[in-house]
Amino acid sequence: MLTHAGLVQDVKIRIQKIQDMMKKEDFAALVIIGGGAPGGMGAIRYITNAHLWGGAGYAVLGQDDPDPYMLIWSSYQAVWTRNETTTRKERVESPADLMERVKELVTDYAGESGKRIGVVNMKKLLPLGAYESLDQAIGSHDLIDATEPYNAIRQIKSPFELEAVQQNGYILDACMDVFADHSYVGARYWDVCAATEEFVKAKGAFWGRTKLSLDLTPFTVPTPKDLTMSEDDIINFEIVYESPWGYWTEMTSVFSFIDLPDEAQLQLDAYLAAVDASSAVARTGNTYDDISNANDKAISDMGLKVAGKHTPDCHSTGLDGSDGPSSASDPDFVLKSNMILSYHPGTVLENDKGFLITDNFMVTDEGAVRLSPHNADRYYIRLEK
Repeated sequence: MLTHAGLVQDVKIRIQKIQDMMKKEDFAALVIIGGGAPGGMGAIRYITNAHLWGGAGYAVLGQDDPDPYMLIWSSYQAVWTRNETTTRKERVESPADLMERVKELVTDYAGESGKRIGVVNMKKLLPLGAYESLDQAIGSHDLIDATEPYNAIRQIKSPFELEAVQQNGYILDACMDVFADHSYVGARYWDVCAATEEFVKAKGAFWGRTKLSLDLTPFTVPTPKDLTMSEDDIINFEIVYESPWGYWTEMTSVFSFIDLPDEAQLQLDAYLAAVDASSAVARTGNTYDDISNANDKAISDMGLKVAGKHTPDCHSTGLDGSDGPSSASDPDFVLKSNMILSYHPGTVLENDKGFLITDNFMVTDEGAVRLSPHNADRYYIRLEK
């Protein structure tokens, strides 16, 4: 059940799994690097429910201490985090010197020197200057990149997390109706997108964006602020937003005021066929490469010429937009049950043509299962003029 009490219980289980990993890897302490931007918050939020909107944050966890410390540079963000955290409120701090406080906590857990200290997001989020400061603070220990084993745990979603992802699937699917309801010839795109964002924010989301493509390419971006809707527009609309509990979903639909031209209809049918084909092979034990190959084959079988990839076909997702490798960075990555994949066939056609078709799917032994009501019938919506 999606309640704060339910989240607290779920986080306790997550921390126990992480501490089991720490003992296996012989990490006396774990330092988790975070930042206030999408893609930088999830690892910290996973064990603290910390909210960051800017700047650096560090979580510190010991092998046997069930309550992590959360260190945030901003006292304002510390207050926000204390209001909703899953750790003890007094352990959310905004010290004057973040690295000095990291040093004190690591020393409490590991002693003065000679121990293995796991660092999550060490290569992803830690700038050179911050790394030098961290190394100066706790460099008497061995600093080990712990990102991969940490992410391997959070890639497998709990029942609480799966419900939170499904909740967002329903919210973003409803956003498509909001987009349609506010669309008319002459409407300003910025206003229509703002209406969809107002809807999702009212549900409790904080971070996200809307964007679109109007030229039968998959490259969705925010429009110029003065651009208005035209009768012959073919709109590939995308909304990317976190859920009220912080879980990310990307979702798209194609909209038009007129019937889709044959070229656009074929293109859309091909990408929907790709989702069907690749979700069928997204089974436990298969690889990202199986998904990519299925996408390309399905589109080729529709008579369209595949030119390459414009984005990864999929990647694991959760409290970060990506909490692990993608089909581009690690095509041999093996799928595991209860992973959530952000699904968007990245195949691009000649002249950069293509539609962006996206949603979240859960990996099972039988193939990937869609975590929203956004089925094939919802990927095209006819607009009233």
